[in-house]
Amino acid sequence: MAKYRPTAEDKRIIRDCAQRSAGRARVEINPGKRISLTQDRGQHFNIALVSDHPSWDDTDLYDNAFTWGDFTKGVELTADGRAIVDFYVYETTGWKELMTNVVIYVEGGQLVRVTGVGNGTMWSKA
Repeated sequence: MAKYRPTAEDKRIIRDCAQRSAGRARVEINPGKRISLTQDRGQHFNIALVSDHPSWDDTDLYDNAFTWGDFTKGVELTADGRAIVDFYVYETTGWKELMTNVVIYVEGGQLVRVTGVGNGTMWSKA
């Protein structure tokens, strides 16, 4: 299957949104893997592969022990070129407390939107 591999500009956009959402100059960003609760669709970084629900209410966090490096190696896309990835954003000092989440949306194999918890849409492709 095709994969979405973020460009240098995509990475800059995601990192900028994560920093703004967390209110921090430096953050650690890790993708979460989600699992389907209603169907046998397994678990994946790409939420669109395990859920058709608009708010992913039929999924749950399966594992967040993955790294930014795991994400940059590529995320498998749906047959129509979509991906939704939920990132956990941590501070880099002290206890590395979870600060927020940012979510990216990929369509046609390209980054089209980034949202932040409590921030709404933080970036979208014009």
